[in-house]
Amino acid sequence: MKIRIITPAILISCLLTMQQSPALADAKTDGDKGIEEFRQGNLIESMQLLERSAKGGYTPAQTTLAYILDISERDEEAFNWYQQAAESNDPAGIFGLGNMYAKGEGTGRDPQKAGQLTRRAAEMAHVLAMRAYAYALENGALGFARDDAAAVEWFHKASEAGDQVSMRRLQDAYSQGQLGLPVDPAQASVWEQKIKSDN
Repeated sequence: MKIRIITPAILISCLLTMQQSPALADAKTDGDKGIEEFRQGNLIESMQLLERSAKGGYTPAQTTLAYILDISERDEEAFNWYQQAAESNDPAGIFGLGNMYAKGEGTGRDPQKAGQLTRRAAEMAHVLAMRAYAYALENGALGFARDDAAAVEWFHKASEAGDQVSMRRLQDAYSQGQLGLPVDPAQASVWEQKIKSDN
């Protein structure tokens, strides 16, 4: 039988981890409750819970708080929370940070950086990022060259993830022969049925 020796560094690390767990659990509880309060329209209650949770490092709270601050034109605070979530490799935080760079809110406008962040979040299967990346490829925006085939691919990925806006874009593309696709009424009808079945 092998005996493991616990060094003081390992013991301290274990104790610190045990101490952080309740704090993270509290942050998650507050964050989840704050997100629910926001969904129900209780903005004051949600903001208090979300801020406490965001400070505790719970990324869903950070991104939700950042979104609320962004639409409230409190751009520097929004940028800060999106950045913290992005540093934790959270796709919603990465996409939100990309939006801030795209708009130049809370930071200097930087379309290339916005594009890189959007693509990164899309590659992590963030639905809104997949759609935004597809539109950027379609229009040659955010530092990307126009690429219809890649745009179609990303509209498909976003559609498979349930994004109805991307489904409608594909329906229109097949109806009107856009994005390098041929006019194909049968494919347009398939997308129309998918949209109806998702409603």
